[in-house]
Amino acid sequence: MRFLRGLCRVLFALTFILSGALKLLDPVGTGLIVKEYLDFMHLGALEPAAVWLGIALATAEFLIGVCVLSGLRIRIVSWVALILTAFFTGLTLYLMLYNPISDCGCFGEAIHLTNKQTFLKNVVLLVLAILIFLGRKRATRVAPTWLEWTFVGLFALVALSVAIRALSTIPQVDFTAYSVGNSLDELAQENQARFETTFLYTKDGHTEEFTLDNLPDESWTYLDSKTVQVGGSTRMAQVDFTLDQMEGPLLAVTVYNPSGLTPEKQERIDQFRKNALLHGHELVVYGPTDEYVTADRKSLMTLNRSNGGGVYFNDGVIVAKWANSELADADLDAVLDEDPDVLILRHRIREQLYASILVAGTLLLLAMVRVLCKSFIHLK
Repeated sequence: MRFLRGLCRVLFALTFILSGALKLLDPVGTGLIVKEYLDFMHLGALEPAAVWLGIALATAEFLIGVCVLSGLRIRIVSWVALILTAFFTGLTLYLMLYNPISDCGCFGEAIHLTNKQTFLKNVVLLVLAILIFLGRKRATRVAPTWLEWTFVGLFALVALSVAIRALSTIPQVDFTAYSVGNSLDELAQENQARFETTFLYTKDGHTEEFTLDNLPDESWTYLDSKTVQVGGSTRMAQVDFTLDQMEGPLLAVTVYNPSGLTPEKQERIDQFRKNALLHGHELVVYGPTDEYVTADRKSLMTLNRSNGGGVYFNDGVIVAKWANSELADADLDAVLDEDPDVLILRHRIREQLYASILVAGTLLLLAMVRVLCKSFIHLK
């Protein structure tokens, strides 16, 4: 039983840590998901705070996972975990039955689940949460109360620093369809939904399916037809961004919220335009209104999470991205003169390094917590 309880804690904790961390890495994307929830719950007044609500929820998930895994404040956290898991199990049951939102966003852009898969996942988590809750009285404090809360605060600072860093620039690890190295043309082809229609015919009590290219003769009687998706995706809101110029280099700026462009942000865009012209390139500014080259707002937010951020394409392939705050310091000499494949490789190495540091740092902190707690108890 002890092994089973330990396994339940590990599975529950790792799921919550992963879910929280992936959302913290992309707070703007998390805010989009929260906004969809607020819309269908008729809480539109809270939409301006969607990003911060998303950060708060993701931080809570991350901390619950850390506490369950390490044993910090486990008696309190087991209550919170049970209530939160029960709430989201009920919510995802509603999503599965009525489908007001197609993607729950549980794991950000990294892992997409259907509403049915999300509900089943939450049912499993609810069972684990109940087992953890029932075993809470067997748990002992790993350190004095003040020290446990200190560790919880430390992990909260780590979570918030990751989210604020991503919010002030762009996500350091990009799981969207428009990540660096992806081709817009290939994305459009891969994600374009493909359907196949089959026809049901009957003859002499026998029913058989036929395709449009293989219809039976007139001795068969038509019964019905059905159309099923055989490939691609219907989630084209993520990949419906197209370029008029698909050959050669193209520098662009994406503005998904024109009213949010402060004078400082506009000045950076103007400076970026001047730098582009000095290198012999026009700057294309995309936006959701007629004053820009028009593009879908959600696609613009997916392409670059920074309002007024820059993107460098080469032959339709995304080579580099900049937050608006980075435009003034963008070294176009180095970027445009470098082999695009080399730039993409460097970017992916940086992404992997950042992710590895986060994982290693979190594990190191957890190990330090256990060591310090044991040392404190031993000294006591």
